[in-house]
Amino acid sequence: MAAVPMDDPGRTPSSYWAATAAAGPDIPPFDGSERADIAVIGAGYTGLSAALYLAERGFSVLVLDANEPGWGASGRNNGQVVAALKHEPHEIEERFGKERGGELIRTIGEGPDLVFGLIERYGMPCDARRSGILTAAHSAASLADLQRRVDVWARRGAPLRLMSRSELESQSGTAFYPGGCIDPRGGAINPLGYARGLAAAVLQQGGHIRRQAHVRSIRRAASGWQVMLDSGSVMASRVIVGTNGYTDDLWPGLKRTFLPARTPQIVSRPLRDNLRKSILPVGQIMSDTRYLTVGVRMHADGRLHLGGGGGTAGADRPALYEQLPREARRLFPQLGDIEWEFRWSGFMAMTPDRYPRLFELAPDIAASLGYSGRGICTATIMGRELARWAAGEAAIDELVLPASSFRTLPYYALRGPIVEGTVLFHSLRGRLKTPG
Repeated sequence: MAAVPMDDPGRTPSSYWAATAAAGPDIPPFDGSERADIAVIGAGYTGLSAALYLAERGFSVLVLDANEPGWGASGRNNGQVVAALKHEPHEIEERFGKERGGELIRTIGEGPDLVFGLIERYGMPCDARRSGILTAAHSAASLADLQRRVDVWARRGAPLRLMSRSELESQSGTAFYPGGCIDPRGGAINPLGYARGLAAAVLQQGGHIRRQAHVRSIRRAASGWQVMLDSGSVMASRVIVGTNGYTDDLWPGLKRTFLPARTPQIVSRPLRDNLRKSILPVGQIMSDTRYLTVGVRMHADGRLHLGGGGGTAGADRPALYEQLPREARRLFPQLGDIEWEFRWSGFMAMTPDRYPRLFELAPDIAASLGYSGRGICTATIMGRELARWAAGEAAIDELVLPASSFRTLPYYALRGPIVEGTVLFHSLRGRLKTPG
């Protein structure tokens, strides 16, 4: 049975991120009725980024979250700061054209600059480390695709570089892959710490955030829009929706524009010195080219962290986590049996084509969602873009991501078996193509 993302427990999950992140700012609960120039629904990266850029411009902005900043996917992901969507640059140009596609590629490529720039500007304590992203090829064909990626980015001045099997092994600690590439633009963060840092920056700039503020609906009013909550309402001239994988019934049909997929994360107890030094010794974060990407990172305290590689549309259950320890042993046979101390999951919003969605839901209401596992940079960028729209600086069709026609998925009711079937198919397909 498919789970409802908003039915997850209201407390922030007991994750490695929660155990190590600095405490977030004191956020009061919503109580009564308020007014703002712009109401922002969702205190994840999209909403907090939009609110920050609007507050910097001097707008009255109010962020509403059903739980607290970073409660959803923004506080549960692998923490990879990646300068890419799920598509190669030439595919983006084929989809959106040379001009719009090229602008999108350039902006996404600058995503790590934006994220790390915000972290530095506001002094966000989120263990930011810009040591690069390793992408390992899971087959000879995917290695050829990585060569094309490197060539395309090189023509755009980006410093990607192809790696041989031996070089990848020396920097990753695994001999499993035939090669890969490195993108020094990327890096790693504590994603919950980043969300809390964005929230603190919003408050510092004069914005407002309310927790325990579950938006139930949005309706037109004489002076703009009325955002209806369990207890009271908010009046605003414009509304930004940034609820992503945790979108519910606040706007008709919006939750049916993507498939919510629950993905796992596991973190070990600190490894012995000889083991920790044998895995990602240079400090990069690594993922591979399989459809069901596995993210691997080694934390400064010697803990091994794996995320992704599978998923479900259902509840958080033990079976969700069984594959990741096997993956760890397959990549790093030197591990032997190790103890896994933390495990947690969160929902990402998967679109059929894995491109994000930008919607103008009605005059003066816009939404961005569907980041398909590329949320840290992309959501921060889209928050900035939505701030331009809400400030009246750009029309919706002038933002970096072309706006989408609003279409619901006709098979949304079958999301449970569809997600399970997709995971099974790509898991088997990945095993057939892997070199090990």
